[in-house]
Amino acid sequence: MLKVLDFLKTPRFLSNAFLFCVGALLLIIGIDFARIEINKLAHKRATEIAHDWSTQLVTNAPFLPRLLSTPRGESKPVRSLGNVRPVSPVLGYRIYGPDGELRVMADAPSPPPDISEPAFVTQITLPLTYDGKKVGTIVSDIDSGSFHEILVDGALKLGILVSMALAFLLFVSHSVRLASRQEALRNANHLMQSDSVTGMPTQPAFLDMLATAHSQEVAQQTTTNLYLLNLDRFARVNERLGNSVGNMLLRLVAERLRLACGKTVVCAHISGDTFGVIADERTGKRLHKTLQQVFLQPFNFGQNVIRLSASIGAATSTAGLYSCDELHRNAELALRAAKTNGGQQLVSYDSDTVAEFREIDRIATFVEDACQNNDFELHYQPVVDARTRKLCSFEALLRLTTADGEKIGPDSFIPVAERIGRIEEIGLWTLREACRTVAGLPKHIGMAVNLSVQQFNSGKLVAEVTKIIEDTRVDPSRIELEVTEGIMIGDTDPVFKQLSDLQALGIKIALDDFGTGYSSLNYLWRFTFDKLKVDQAFIRASDHNPKAYALLSKIVEVGRLLDMSVTAEGIETEDHAKRVADLGCDYSQGYLFGKAIPQTSLASVVISEFAEYIRRQTGGKADVDGAEVASS
Repeated sequence: MLKVLDFLKTPRFLSNAFLFCVGALLLIIGIDFARIEINKLAHKRATEIAHDWSTQLVTNAPFLPRLLSTPRGESKPVRSLGNVRPVSPVLGYRIYGPDGELRVMADAPSPPPDISEPAFVTQITLPLTYDGKKVGTIVSDIDSGSFHEILVDGALKLGILVSMALAFLLFVSHSVRLASRQEALRNANHLMQSDSVTGMPTQPAFLDMLATAHSQEVAQQTTTNLYLLNLDRFARVNERLGNSVGNMLLRLVAERLRLACGKTVVCAHISGDTFGVIADERTGKRLHKTLQQVFLQPFNFGQNVIRLSASIGAATSTAGLYSCDELHRNAELALRAAKTNGGQQLVSYDSDTVAEFREIDRIATFVEDACQNNDFELHYQPVVDARTRKLCSFEALLRLTTADGEKIGPDSFIPVAERIGRIEEIGLWTLREACRTVAGLPKHIGMAVNLSVQQFNSGKLVAEVTKIIEDTRVDPSRIELEVTEGIMIGDTDPVFKQLSDLQALGIKIALDDFGTGYSSLNYLWRFTFDKLKVDQAFIRASDHNPKAYALLSKIVEVGRLLDMSVTAEGIETEDHAKRVADLGCDYSQGYLFGKAIPQTSLASVVISEFAEYIRRQTGGKADVDGAEVASS
């Protein structure tokens, strides 16, 4: 509703409304003027007919002057002239003597029933003279309907011709305005092509042309369409193939944009891997599909074949609905929405559509800053033996705290990091930090680290993990990499090959959150996981749901059958701990045994847990490395 009200206030709407009112008023005046003129012409024609008829009447009734000159008192009034009857289009007549008394009256014969009544009847009064003297008056009823109809029909045709002529003139005027606008944009485009790589206008020239297009939009009540294109993951192409190949790709992209958009559209190379497109009202409608088709075919040069995609943000302003800066900002917001939503798509600016991406964009900014400033932090949650409750390992959990102290959970920032292509970098940093940490802990304590599905896409995961193991000098058998069931989507053979190579290094592979994703026994026998981690949803549901308890039991049996150890997550109560231990789970993890703690608290937890374990084993008294530890 607010958008409608805002549109009603725009100059384009107000001017159109004014022109409509003026046109309607002129139309009413014109119709009324035509009606008056047609009636005048019809009356004039009726007068001519009446004059001719009265002349014929006097000629055919030579006794009429004598009759009229006879005084009324000396003779009876005559009501008819015998055979002298009215003829078409005379409907009747009345003759009055010099004294104004009715002397003669005659009506035309009644028309047949199938003949309609006269459409336009005119009453004409004329004097009757004899020897230069007025001897009476004749009043004739004339049917001038046919003539009136001819005039109306002619006026209607003339009005149609005038309307068509005006419409043609308006069309020509609009076409001339559009042509002049396109010509101005074309000239600006031609004069400002100065980018050394693509031959397109640079950012300052592009902004000037956008301002020109916007000013013409306001003046001519038209529309400006702005598109911003950013090549997805173009930095990786530069890193892999070098800047010369990257520049060649930019030139090819620029050439495709020119060919696809046409001469009437302004294309610019704004900066780096970002392009801009300005289109008018007519050509802007087709560009949505055209710009996406630019990247359907791969780019070929020499022996290199490269597939590129682009994120596109679109924004539209009509008759100054947005300022020039607002239009540019709207297109940038739409572009960022397209990027944070995974790229390779076009997003049009709309307050409702873009609003849902604002939070993602905000988190994406924090993720980018954290990657650049090394602001991520690892917390560690203990994993214990389900029966003895001895500390066996930790799970490294990633945390993000902004400069303002806002804590953003991994459920929020991990999906965003995957969308913007940062998860591989973050995952490797996490693994390296976790390996450094576990290398300083007692050798019986292991470390679990989560892997993202996207870390398998590049095919470099095994080599990168190998380098981290070598750099940190940690025993690979102490490292456990956790993957979710999402890796089973799509082509699983390359994923299974990388998992097998990691196992060959001595690293354990765990299937995390089992039972909540794409659970299938098919991949459990295709790949030998070292561990199953049962999702906490089963643990909580087994409190009150016998079916959940039965399913939990069967999951543990499957793990045993396939020679996998089983970890139960989400252990928060003693009942939970006892239940999973009785079912045969090997390990337990949850708040009952400790929340995730920062690295600074890790050493004290390990020492206190080890001392407590010794106390339990010795009944309250033990000698650890020659020092007596007494029960408190």
